[in-house]
Amino acid sequence: MGLLCSDAKGSAVVSRIYQFFVDPRNVVREKALVTGPEHDHLKRVLRLRRGDPIIISTGRGDLYHAVIEETESRKTLVRLLSPVDWKPESPLAVTLVQSMPKRKKMEWILQKAVELGVVRIVPVFSERSIPRLKGERKRERERRWAGIVREAARQSYRGVIPELGTLASLETALAGLKPETGILCDPGGESLSRCIEEIGPVREISVIVGPEGGFSPEEIAMARSREIRVCTLGPRVLRLETAVVKVLSVLQYLLGDG
Repeated sequence: MGLLCSDAKGSAVVSRIYQFFVDPRNVVREKALVTGPEHDHLKRVLRLRRGDPIIISTGRGDLYHAVIEETESRKTLVRLLSPVDWKPESPLAVTLVQSMPKRKKMEWILQKAVELGVVRIVPVFSERSIPRLKGERKRERERRWAGIVREAARQSYRGVIPELGTLASLETALAGLKPETGILCDPGGESLSRCIEEIGPVREISVIVGPEGGFSPEEIAMARSREIRVCTLGPRVLRLETAVVKVLSVLQYLLGDG
């Protein structure tokens, strides 16, 4: 991860500065404590030391330049310097409802969705989902996903860690969405641009993406019955992961931070 800055001669250089999330309760005036997995990553993986610059976030949308003052076995004390000079969070709150694809694809989708600014990800089972997770296997996969989301938020300098919902049925997920701001991606729908135009300048939106085999006719009918718009992403057949990146990018460009 690099941040663009200038050296003493004014030339652009890339300085490697890492970000860490801290519990808001561990911030007092200009001091903060980095603990838990974040501390372990700082100390044992990156081997950062006293005097090294870092970026700190409380997970509430804020980011601060900071410097390490002291590293101990279970915690790192840092001094907050100043807020960063950019806003990492989009004005558009996007929820991604993602039907279960094959394992590696889900992990990749989680990473890219976080990088593209989603605030919530809801993994779901649909009729054509291939993996069927239950019990401890399901809980283990959700723990892994949570770690991927957290790491992606850190790597992309997010001010928040996106919420990761519990793996549920598509019907349950659709019931929790606002119908007037929901988009389901399917080749048989209206154009994405028309759907966005009909929705208007909203501040939150939900996107539902199917597995490799897409949604069944019954699932599409269920979405329509809940007044969720069905939208196509264009005349070409896209891979699942390409479809996710395309729809999130278009939404951010038209309604978010570009």
